[in-house]
Amino acid sequence: MMRGVDSMNGAPHWPRPRWGVFTQPDFRLLWTGETVSGLGNSITVVALPLIAVEVLDANSTAVGLLAAAVWLPWLLVGLPVGAWVDRIRKRPLMIACDVLAGTALASIPLAAWLDALTFQHLVVVALICGTAAVCFSTAYHSYIRIVLDGRDLLEGNAKLQGSEAATQVAGPGVAGLLSQTFGAVTALMADAVTFLISAVCLKRISVAELVPALDEERSPLRRQIREGLRFCAGTAT
Repeated sequence: MMRGVDSMNGAPHWPRPRWGVFTQPDFRLLWTGETVSGLGNSITVVALPLIAVEVLDANSTAVGLLAAAVWLPWLLVGLPVGAWVDRIRKRPLMIACDVLAGTALASIPLAAWLDALTFQHLVVVALICGTAAVCFSTAYHSYIRIVLDGRDLLEGNAKLQGSEAATQVAGPGVAGLLSQTFGAVTALMADAVTFLISAVCLKRISVAELVPALDEERSPLRRQIREGLRFCAGTAT
């Protein structure tokens, strides 16, 4: 392999590997975990309303409320989570979010098979999964800086953003295909499995993550949230 020369400072550098950041095992695990979890979130958005219609014979108003419940946490806890995640370790949080979402989703097929499923159950699961998605998404955007650095960081972010966009497009189609082939209840069980796969991938990452140091000059959490709200209000106007 031939070395090149950095045009900025004349320092020699090695050409990038053909597969770029995918040659790094920890990034592959992070990318797989984020992609599978994102696919699960996209399936959830479609599968929950389908179950409400198929199992509970819900009307259009109930389906709309259920769909809104999935996205409501992004509005309610987005800013607090953004300030809070900066103060804790990210990987344990992401694993906990995957396990929580997978467990909550698996409870729906179990309740349906026992003929004990209710609309309130679906709403609670939708809120849990939405909140887990907010925390997971916020954490992985920060965690990538622990797995990658330097010139790899930009490429890694691009790969993760690309897979996130792809799962948002592919997820509804996968949910529809699974529901049509196996039924909405079975599709949701498959959805729960995606989160467990993501948790296993994240658990296998070997890079050490230090506990964020306490900074005496850091603004209190409430102040950071207020500043975020003022920024959003100023941007909106």
